[in-house]
Amino acid sequence: MPEDKDVEKLAEELKTLRKAMNELMKSFELVSQLAQNYLRLINIYAQYGELSIDIVIPEIKHDPIAREIVKIVFDLKKANISQIARELKARRGKGSRNTVREKVELLLKLNVFEEVEGEKGKCYTLRKEVINKWFDLIGIPIRFEQR
Repeated sequence: MPEDKDVEKLAEELKTLRKAMNELMKSFELVSQLAQNYLRLINIYAQYGELSIDIVIPEIKHDPIAREIVKIVFDLKKANISQIARELKARRGKGSRNTVREKVELLLKLNVFEEVEGEKGKCYTLRKEVINKWFDLIGIPIRFEQR
């Protein structure tokens, strides 16, 4: 029966079109989410004048050394006091171990850093919660699992 074949063919085409439409809708949702994230970033930039880590950690807003130490540890993933001091000196022209130790203690108390074991003893790394807050702020849907 030719009509049955036509109906089956139309049903198959309809199924294919629905699948394509669903894929297209998913793409539009993704583009919409990206646009919302972009607008949020522009809004944050307009409000604060920059997109820096002190938006996530407002307690260090007026402490340029602590902010730089957070950036250093973010870049290095984990570092000890000597490594942080060396990198701070390279970036700012000066950086004593005593100052770094004092700022790291502050960042530990603020729950920005956590102490981890390294090859040469104590090292410091950003807490997963801080990284997740940063990713939320900039609109990246990545999650680090909690320990």
